[in-house]
Amino acid sequence: MHQINWKRNLAAIWCGQIFSTAGTSMTIPFIPIYIRSELGIADEGTRALAVSLFFSLGIFSFCLSNPLWGALGDKYGRKLMLLRAYFVTAVTFPAMYFMPNLFWLLLMRFVASMFSGTVAAAQALAAVTTPDKHQGFALGALSAAFWSGNMFGMVAGGVIVHYFGYLTAFMICGAFFLLGGLLTLFLVEENFVPPAPKNKSNTSLRSKLRLPGFGIAGWVLLGMMFAIPLARRCDEPYLTFLVEIIGGMERAELNSSFVSAAAALGGILSGFTFGRLSDRCKPLTLAVPSLLAASGFTLLQVFVTSLWGLMAARFMIFFAIGGLEPIFLAMLSNTVKPEVRGSAFGWSASLRVFGGMFGALLGGAVVAMWGTRSVFIFASILLFALLGMIVPGIRFVVRRSLHF
Repeated sequence: MHQINWKRNLAAIWCGQIFSTAGTSMTIPFIPIYIRSELGIADEGTRALAVSLFFSLGIFSFCLSNPLWGALGDKYGRKLMLLRAYFVTAVTFPAMYFMPNLFWLLLMRFVASMFSGTVAAAQALAAVTTPDKHQGFALGALSAAFWSGNMFGMVAGGVIVHYFGYLTAFMICGAFFLLGGLLTLFLVEENFVPPAPKNKSNTSLRSKLRLPGFGIAGWVLLGMMFAIPLARRCDEPYLTFLVEIIGGMERAELNSSFVSAAAALGGILSGFTFGRLSDRCKPLTLAVPSLLAASGFTLLQVFVTSLWGLMAARFMIFFAIGGLEPIFLAMLSNTVKPEVRGSAFGWSASLRVFGGMFGALLGGAVVAMWGTRSVFIFASILLFALLGMIVPGIRFVVRRSLHF
């Protein structure tokens, strides 16, 4: 069998992720402003509901489809699933701009998210083409690519939306996904071996509905991956609300892009730092300080009165919390069997965004009832409370896994 150059493969996947996350970040973070300026929904409570529906429907659709894409990746190849995500999203994301009202925008968001998922597909492909001893580095590098693309996309998106309008931003978004797909098509290799046919005698409905065999430790990890985004993302859709309060509405797109870029920079440094450390340090040594720091800096946002202060707080939050994903992904990759890693990463992606969906809904309710700044207090409390789940959860996984 042809030997894959895993470093070259990882570099190509990494570049594709830069483009795809940049494309997403040129458009999606500015939807709260788009809803106000283009759809005419200005009331804070009504707009909070519209924003929470936009993000939650997208996440719900993503959650429904990603376990299916992960299972199909295990059956037909992970590269094929990554190509599907790139090329379909290159069409469906720009199509959101042409929706005439909120209802159609929400519907297209649902459809677009159903066929998206480049991050999970890229993680699964990297996991099966990278040697086990380099899993933490590879997944940390992809986490850094995600945040690098986010940072570039948010800055570029703010400038493009402010000076050239939303149509230009959505078209460039589609072009970036197309470019990521072409890079994957021509530069990424996968020595995929289809799994052996299952015993046809075991075809009962019960066997078909049975959950994948990730083991108890695998499902514990997946449960933690659901809980972390629930806490981390409950304030994220409403960050632009706080930016408008601090910096005014005239430059809201530009100011939002700078604040979000500061957060992305923290994620970039975090991905490389914690990805490398996760190959060398015990998970609890990294996870507990990360959660404590993220909780403290999330609470600090309640008291900031300048954009510089908000940028600093977002940078520190995402540097701290960004370290958790490569830790848990590396643990998951080393805990489940190699032949079901695609499914495991598909479930992981779905549960992470499903947690984000609940977080967005909770955050929208908090904003509607108590105002914008209250959601940051709520998020801080949730992050601190996660310690009660993460500490015993990691200890259980470590005891059950031979790899730790």
